[in-house]
Amino acid sequence: MRSEARPRARIALSIVVVVTAALSAAYCCRERLAFFYFSRIGYRWHFPLDNSSPSVVTADERQGVMRPAFADLPYSGKSPFEKLDLYLPSGQHSPAPLVIWIHGGGFKAGDKQSMPRRDFGPPPQRLGPGGPFQIQVPDVSALTARGYAVVSLNYRLIHKEGEHIYKAAIAGFQDGKSAVRFLRANADRYNLDSQKFAVWGDSAGGYIAAMLGVTGDQPTIFDDPASPNARVSSAVQAVVVWYGAVDADFLSPEIRMVHYIPTAKVLPPFLIANGEADSNVSAANARMLHEALVKAGANSVLTIIPGAGHEDPAFMATQMIPTFMFLDRAFRR
Repeated sequence: MRSEARPRARIALSIVVVVTAALSAAYCCRERLAFFYFSRIGYRWHFPLDNSSPSVVTADERQGVMRPAFADLPYSGKSPFEKLDLYLPSGQHSPAPLVIWIHGGGFKAGDKQSMPRRDFGPPPQRLGPGGPFQIQVPDVSALTARGYAVVSLNYRLIHKEGEHIYKAAIAGFQDGKSAVRFLRANADRYNLDSQKFAVWGDSAGGYIAAMLGVTGDQPTIFDDPASPNARVSSAVQAVVVWYGAVDADFLSPEIRMVHYIPTAKVLPPFLIANGEADSNVSAANARMLHEALVKAGANSVLTIIPGAGHEDPAFMATQMIPTFMFLDRAFRR
């Protein structure tokens, strides 16, 4: 009996040692594993990643990923999510126009680190309406080469399955406005043109971008009177919405874009792009937002991509240059 028990004990001990070593290695490399999983799969992240950690910096340098001039800048103090990364054009002497990128993820996932990376591999197989999706992001290198400063924005992700979107959307809109105010208040410090701010977002991020555009400086529940920058303008001068024209009759008026358009004193130019086959944010919603803007006298351009779905690779493949041209026109560059 003893002779049989000894080999079993050795096997059990070997398994424990191997599992312990694997778990220890995974813990030590957790940030690299997190980066790999997030960048390849898409919107499944539920906490903010630290873009300043040595392991992330080393991984970026090894893979030739563009690094921000300023990483993890806090723009508000309510949550660790409220941080941004700022990329600056090289050799820029005059203040640079700014593009603020806002990631999507249904107000429950996503991270600002997704933006500089372009090689995401093949699109993942969707498991349902919630994805996972392949992340579509701006080309940061091309934007900075054209003289734009670029921000990648994190915001609070508090939406839970089964809950109404109301609280999560309001938190996202509040954070978007807080970030715009922070950047405008610190425009001189970072050499930004405070009169040339654009917002560009996809999905939930596009929803935030559109809401920032239509509310402008109108008093709303998205304003934080306790903020040190509360008196700074939150208006933006150009808006790009990729499959983010979220709207439905069951939504409360406070979180519907069409609620604010008739009372807006100034509406910035809009570029709206949506997939015809998008089952998450319909092309009909994109058309409705476009028509409401045009009716109010705004300059709005609508592009419907035939056959494209939500977070479709067709956006990065076909909409990058038209978006750059739109921004150049909006800022008269």
